[in-house]
Amino acid sequence: MVNKHINQLDVFRGLAALSVCAVHFTYDSFFHNYFAQGLFVQLFFTLSGFVIAYNYHDTLKNFRDFSQFGIKRFKRLYPLHLFFLLLFLLIEILKYFVKLKYEINLNNQPFEVNNFKNFFLNLFFIQHFANEYNFNSPSWSISVEMMLYLCFGMMLASIKKSLLYYLCLFYVTFFIIFLNKSYGSSLSISAFYSGLYSFSIGYLFFLLFKKKNINHYLKGKIYLDVVFYAFIVIFLFELFYFNFIKQKYIYSLIFGIIFFSSCFLNKKFFLFKIFFNDFFIFLGKISYSIYMSHLLIFFLFDNTLKYLIKFQTKINSFGNIVVDLNNFEANFFTILIYMFTILFSKFTYENVEMRFYKK
Repeated sequence: MVNKHINQLDVFRGLAALSVCAVHFTYDSFFHNYFAQGLFVQLFFTLSGFVIAYNYHDTLKNFRDFSQFGIKRFKRLYPLHLFFLLLFLLIEILKYFVKLKYEINLNNQPFEVNNFKNFFLNLFFIQHFANEYNFNSPSWSISVEMMLYLCFGMMLASIKKSLLYYLCLFYVTFFIIFLNKSYGSSLSISAFYSGLYSFSIGYLFFLLFKKKNINHYLKGKIYLDVVFYAFIVIFLFELFYFNFIKQKYIYSLIFGIIFFSSCFLNKKFFLFKIFFNDFFIFLGKISYSIYMSHLLIFFLFDNTLKYLIKFQTKINSFGNIVVDLNNFEANFFTILIYMFTILFSKFTYENVEMRFYKK
């Protein structure tokens, strides 16, 4: 099977990254209140299962292939992670001197959470085993992602593909019955269990996509397009507003259905051109940089407002000093932060993320 890039999958990745950003852009804006969804991290894991299988299912056959695969995945993820880890370390040093000279705490005590233990966990790419969020906190999922790559890569290289299918099916069932409470976990081994569940679902939906009879039956069917876009709208309302689904592990199943269905859409259909436009595809391409950079951009912007521009501040319910913004300011500044994040992410994508990686 000759693999062609599926642009619509990039769009899902990009929009999910923007939604995760809204979780950490904590101003009282529309974005933080109505567009933030931390469970979209599980979308990344589900999508990774689909895309990794799409690109490597038929080519990863032995341990030589596995070693090349592991190195390639490491080069894809680690340089950007290290870049931001060093930037956050620099910020921690600056926080220490600001505390020493001006007695100002920038968010928290320097080196209290971002300590040497957590630095080395990040350095060795196992930061999700920390006891608390630290340094570039969203990066916990990147170390899980790398573990999932290595786990699946080793299985693809060492066992029959049919056996891997049954193992994934068994684990998904096992997770739903026994481990479903850990869905969405972001620290320790539970984060891996949860990520493995979502990744396995992505892999299973790839296998369904690969079946020739499915491709023949679904491709070019106009009713699929209508049902797909209607389903997307309903699901987004459920996700961001209604929250009828209490068993959150079902989300990964829905993500898998969406990825699978999107591969058969008619690109000439007018809604395709709206949903999967060039700008959204661009956001998908730089989504890893968006995901890794957004917390840094928010930290710098927020503290600029507090201590350089000297915006009025207040103490929130958690005892933290926050800027006191009206509704217009909260939304306006959040949009600015998004713009800075996208611009900076384009820079890091071109000069850090892709510098050591070749497809």
